[in-house]
Amino acid sequence: MNKEQLKTKVDALQANLDVRESELRTAQVELDVALNELANAGKPVISCDLAGDIMDEIEEMFSETLNNVCPEDLSPEFGLSYNEIHLECIDTSNIGLCRHDLQAVLEGFFAIQDDKESDNS
Repeated sequence: MNKEQLKTKVDALQANLDVRESELRTAQVELDVALNELANAGKPVISCDLAGDIMDEIEEMFSETLNNVCPEDLSPEFGLSYNEIHLECIDTSNIGLCRHDLQAVLEGFFAIQDDKESDNS
């Protein structure tokens, strides 16, 4: 093969590669869409606004819980090093996040049914 023929062959191979890379990108996009659809299959759909409202309520519940914690109940342990005092350990087992509080937040947004009730309907 002479130089001109090799250049033509390289150009053809490059064009072939460009087409296949484009097909690969398209296939990857389609795969990502299908994976996203699979991940969301069967999940109830809610709006972004509702999700934000729920998160705000949960955040407020946690904030109230943490604000009501007495610092002495955390049993902080401090350490000393050269020119520095640092917190080595803090016991969070005394912070009681009540399941009922979280359920109350969710019930404010959703009509929650027992599994038996939903099976009968």
